[in-house]
Amino acid sequence: MPLQMEHYAQTESYQLGNGGSLVFKRDMDLVSEELERPPPEFHGVRIHNQPGGEPQWMITADLKGRMEPPISERILFSFKASNWMDGLAHALQEGLARVCRQNIAALQARKDLEHARVHVHRAQMALAHHADAIRLLAKDRRSLRMQRAKKDATITRLRAKIHTLEATIRSQEDQLQEMEEDGEDIQGGEAFLSDDNDYEEDGFTEEEDYEFLESWRGWDHSQRCG
Repeated sequence: MPLQMEHYAQTESYQLGNGGSLVFKRDMDLVSEELERPPPEFHGVRIHNQPGGEPQWMITADLKGRMEPPISERILFSFKASNWMDGLAHALQEGLARVCRQNIAALQARKDLEHARVHVHRAQMALAHHADAIRLLAKDRRSLRMQRAKKDATITRLRAKIHTLEATIRSQEDQLQEMEEDGEDIQGGEAFLSDDNDYEEDGFTEEEDYEFLESWRGWDHSQRCG
């Protein structure tokens, strides 16, 4: 038997997005936003004169579809509940289930796309980290090559000086030998034992050469003692 208008004493309505902390509200918000559907609307009407004297509520859920392509169908259903809040919670749950069933392919595609984006982001981060490591390694190699080139240049310069000094010593030894053969007194009356103060510092030797020689002597001494 159809219900008469005088049997309806109280009405309630709720539109998703108007606030409140309801069960399944957050999930419905996310799904509606993801699928670009309008906010669902829920209406309740309190019904009097029911068998047993207990009032009931007629709950109606109106989930409008997407208006722009790809267009989605509107979901509309009604049911009875003992009170408005319980009916609203059930309507949210049922509406969420129906929307997900209707758009399961689209939701799965969006989920796969999101996973792909996460994978691409992680791959980009890994490539950037790898590129940074390569740049640091190349910088270290350039630094090592420069140090090696500097040491090689120092060794070459010292070898040239040693060669020059050896030639000078041989020339002086030849001169002394000639003087001895000619009978000249190369010692004379002013011969004396020399000490380190008699030698002047080589003005042509660079400070880094002295440091290199000192480190070489230390290494050679350790090798001999070892």
